[in-house]
Amino acid sequence: MAKRWSVAAMVTLAGAALLWRPQAVAAGISRGLSICSNVLIPSVFPFLVLCGIVVRVGLAAALGRRLERPTRRIFGLPGCCAAAIVIGFVGGYPAGGAAVGDLVRSGQISRDEGKRLLRFCVNGGPGFVIGTVGAVLMGSTALGAVILLANTLASLLLGVLGVPKDKRRQPPIRQTSAAAQPLSVALVESVTSACEALLSMCGFVLLFSAVTALVEVSGITALLGKTPSGTRLLSALLASVLEVSCGCTAAASLGSYAAFFLAFAVGFGGLSVHCQLAAALRDVRLIDGAFFVTRLAQGSLTAVLTVVLLRFIPITLSVWGAWQQPVAAAMGVGSVTLSVALLVLGGVWMLTVGSHKTA
Repeated sequence: MAKRWSVAAMVTLAGAALLWRPQAVAAGISRGLSICSNVLIPSVFPFLVLCGIVVRVGLAAALGRRLERPTRRIFGLPGCCAAAIVIGFVGGYPAGGAAVGDLVRSGQISRDEGKRLLRFCVNGGPGFVIGTVGAVLMGSTALGAVILLANTLASLLLGVLGVPKDKRRQPPIRQTSAAAQPLSVALVESVTSACEALLSMCGFVLLFSAVTALVEVSGITALLGKTPSGTRLLSALLASVLEVSCGCTAAASLGSYAAFFLAFAVGFGGLSVHCQLAAALRDVRLIDGAFFVTRLAQGSLTAVLTVVLLRFIPITLSVWGAWQQPVAAAMGVGSVTLSVALLVLGGVWMLTVGSHKTA
């Protein structure tokens, strides 16, 4: 009964907030639509389709046979996880999680292995971090590259440290995997699955953009921040926790603190991305408490590593006002990542062809 009353109170409060500032909600949703159409869909949709094809046609299994030993030694996971790891670093936030879900659904890895893999496969892709965060928001691709390097190192470190002691030497446990599908069937199913996943992802982006807009006009951050600088820092941190694109936009205006908060936002990923993953993986139930602890750890570690790297790689930012440009102006969000993905998939295809010839 108490739970029912608390839910009713939250719904009532949300309804009152919608009536209190309808203009702010509308502006937030419009900003969310801009993020979906100009950032999320162009950069994520190709990789959702690609990761589905990689798993369904058997390329992940073929790559896994080649990389079984190093993947097992480093991450304590079967070799087929190598494809998901690559997609997680190249394809951006939801794509890596989608690849993990496909591996679990096809029976190539267990649910427990999927949970461990998911904890370090949720990363900002090069297109978003370098193209949007670096070039568009800060006017420096070099800064974007440093944040990307810090995020990659933090993710790999968490992946290595999160391996139970007995998993590296454990002999591979062969899961019963689904039969490889013809390319035509895999393409149709991958596109259908990608569209369903994107619909859920865009819904969460709109929701959290509206919530962020309400928080901005509520004055809560000004009350808690006490000073103008404290208010801006608190607003950027709250936006980063809620939605990564809005968080990066807010963090870009923080001057000397910008790099630290940008790195945290990229490493953490935002609750919007986490909810997108929860929706895409609801049938395999891979999201648990350890996942959120790891996200906080990766965000903090990425921020610290960025500060350390910037001491050895000094970067002069010539355009501090670049953050005022809309996030929708991201240049080449999908071009870099898509090119790398095609090269990786081409290499996987050659490995697969070679294994068939020698069989």
